[in-house]
Amino acid sequence: MTVLMRDVLRDRARGCLLGLAAGDALGAPAENLTPAEIRRRWGRLTEIEGGGTDDTEYAIFAASLLTLHGHALTPADVAAAYRSQIIPRVDGPMRGAGFSELGTVEALRRGLEPPMSGLVHSHGWSDGLAMRAAPYGIFCPGDPAEAARLVEQDGLVSGSGEGILGGRAVAGAVAAAMTGAEPREVVSAALSVIPADSWTARNVLRARAVLDRTHPSGAAHALGTAHAPGTAHALGTAHAPGAASVGGAPSEGGAPGEDMALVEALHEAVVVRHYPWTDVAPEAVALAMAAYLAGDGDVEASVTFAVSLGRDADTIGAIAGALAGAGRGQYGVPERWATRIKPVTGKCLPVVAGLHVFDAADELADDLVDKMAGELAEGL
Repeated sequence: MTVLMRDVLRDRARGCLLGLAAGDALGAPAENLTPAEIRRRWGRLTEIEGGGTDDTEYAIFAASLLTLHGHALTPADVAAAYRSQIIPRVDGPMRGAGFSELGTVEALRRGLEPPMSGLVHSHGWSDGLAMRAAPYGIFCPGDPAEAARLVEQDGLVSGSGEGILGGRAVAGAVAAAMTGAEPREVVSAALSVIPADSWTARNVLRARAVLDRTHPSGAAHALGTAHAPGTAHALGTAHAPGAASVGGAPSEGGAPGEDMALVEALHEAVVVRHYPWTDVAPEAVALAMAAYLAGDGDVEASVTFAVSLGRDADTIGAIAGALAGAGRGQYGVPERWATRIKPVTGKCLPVVAGLHVFDAADELADDLVDKMAGELAEGL
């Protein structure tokens, strides 16, 4: 049983972080572009051109915090890790780092402690926590509330308000996806761990309503993708190496006019058009979950649509990829993408240089299995 559980958890954990890294890398060249400009340059952006960004590196760093502290993680632990592992290695600009992380490094350098380190700068609403929230969901399969509680310990160091809620929503959603839950259940799990009257919750509901209104017969039709019956459900079956992605052939998208109409409707529902920056957590989280729903949990369909939305495309793609990858497992990620994901370079976080997302995923899964085995032994 332990061997099977280890294989299943590793498969889903690897799928989650591989999907995150693929979405990050695919969306990187489209970051801050409009959907119209993305379509003009690539048509449908489907091929990874280069490496990922800070999204992948911070996710690996978050995983390392969990493997060290587990469920006992506190904001003080996170702040200490910043001071011992990140700040001493910053000898120049943190290339690619987000506003909230840059503000946090400066706050910690000045001696501030959480939660003030996440409040003192003016970027607490950023999607910096949401982009790295997936490991917390991996660590708490089937327990969205605990995943949300844990990611908040991280978030209190660098964010506040809606920025923390965005992280809670993603962590809770990944925790549900790790059990093989259907996409709508996964999004419901995200909503269950944030206040109903929050900006993030309202945006997620608006995005879901757009899909319900424009494609009432099912989200899968939103991207012109037919999904095969018999999708694996529940934490029970690891995909065999070389297996095809559950859900049928990769999507090439629906008719161009229909696709752009859906993109525009989602932008109208949640995008803050007048704001000069795009890393707004309630916006990125809602768009990512809309893409995941529109792709019906298929990794390629979800991620390619996510990055076509523009705005903070790498983070939107990373979140959508993490959700879909957790649900479909390692071999649900297109092989041509998987082969492009290399160990990270550490251009933003030198401390993680040389690590692969599989390193982080396997450590998280192994820790979970060891914990389960220990609890089982104590109960005998």
